[in-house]
Amino acid sequence: MAVVINISDVYNLLEKRIKEELKILPKLTMASVAIGSDPTASIYRASQKRKAQSLGIDYLSIDLENGISFADFSKTIERLNKDDSINAIIITKPFSAGWKEEEVFESLDEAKDVEGMHPFNLGKLFMGKEDIDNLLTENEPSICISPTVRSIVRVLSLCGEVKLAGKKVTIVGFSSLIGKPLVFLFANALATVSIANIETTKAGFLADYIKDADILVSAAGVPGLIKASWIKPGAIIIDVGTGKKDGKISGDVEFALAKEKAAYISPVPGGVGRLTPLFLYGNLIHIAKQRIK
Repeated sequence: MAVVINISDVYNLLEKRIKEELKILPKLTMASVAIGSDPTASIYRASQKRKAQSLGIDYLSIDLENGISFADFSKTIERLNKDDSINAIIITKPFSAGWKEEEVFESLDEAKDVEGMHPFNLGKLFMGKEDIDNLLTENEPSICISPTVRSIVRVLSLCGEVKLAGKKVTIVGFSSLIGKPLVFLFANALATVSIANIETTKAGFLADYIKDADILVSAAGVPGLIKASWIKPGAIIIDVGTGKKDGKISGDVEFALAKEKAAYISPVPGGVGRLTPLFLYGNLIHIAKQRIK
């Protein structure tokens, strides 16, 4: 029977530390840019704004119309880049059709990139500027890393003494926000990393990549995608997926059955997603402190 990971103590400790740091900093402002009115993005941003307000952070919503040209979008971002009253910027997906992700994030001032998505910042991660051992602790990272990734690693730290070298890690999902940064962190820790994506599923090979995984991180957003029968006995399961099934929020993994086989499993809701907003504002604080130096 798996230990269902309880993040309450970590959440309370992290929130307390963020509030203490905010007391000694000037009022902070984060600009949130979104294109159109995607329902999922709207929920995500509303959650961010509520948390910002509870922490005393100004959350500036920039809502751009569907169909905006990339040139006009870039002018908006450039204005925010140059505005000294804006400490950090987050650009929420989805983008307009045909836009290239790397060009969208490259438009950001890398020093205001609160999610660590600018190619320059991802390059630092690729080169090992931050390591997973540091993120497993309470230490502040040296660079801004995706808040979801930081949340995943912090949840992993609650799974007993985790030694990554030589472990088989399977990551389901290859987004620039989650899958790709995780590959760098786990691989730099000398774990053996496998990546599964939608084509892996279509080809019928997803189970093959999961059955030997010592650590499974799933971020597909497809409820019930990961069958309990695929789980290796004693595995650590970090479920990042969020979707609706029978009217309820559910993760990617068949939770009730999988917890009979795993050693540790994170719940959905109440797991990784609960910590992510706090790490977002932890990154905002990091950016503000870097400007003061």
